[in-house]
Amino acid sequence: MDENRDCFMCHHPVLKVILISLLVFFGAFAAFYVVTDWHYKRMLDPAVQMRKMEKMMMHDQRQMDRMMNREFRKNMAAEKGVQHFIKVEKTPQNYKVVIDLKPFDNNEKNVEVLTDGNSLTINAAGEREKHGHNEIIKLSQTFSFDDDVDLSKINKIREGNEYIIVVPIE
Repeated sequence: MDENRDCFMCHHPVLKVILISLLVFFGAFAAFYVVTDWHYKRMLDPAVQMRKMEKMMMHDQRQMDRMMNREFRKNMAAEKGVQHFIKVEKTPQNYKVVIDLKPFDNNEKNVEVLTDGNSLTINAAGEREKHGHNEIIKLSQTFSFDDDVDLSKINKIREGNEYIIVVPIE
């Protein structure tokens, strides 16, 4: 029991609390400082920054690839759709441009044929119902011909569901 009577801190409990609080504060401060120092050293490390930049660039590259693939598929689908609507045949006497009128309300008035120099432009539009909503189909296709073609002598014929444009070769 004599050892407790000689204890300075036992007789001053307020000082004991203050000193323990200071030790806890300094310990927490030191731990915070060490963790923060590690973090900033890691954050400012060029190797880590390069890996982050590389990761971001790869992410951007994947997004660009996805976007370009989506556009490519959309263009291929549109081109495939055009191939279903318009076909071009060449014979020794003429070119035949055959247009399927079904997607264009089966009406040749929905198909406009324009000539300009050696180019023939076909504009067509139609409307159809698909999956419960109306869908508008609009098509514009330009064909360029050689000088041996006279576009002023084109002939337009309707045969069933097909609209045939005959371009004579001279």
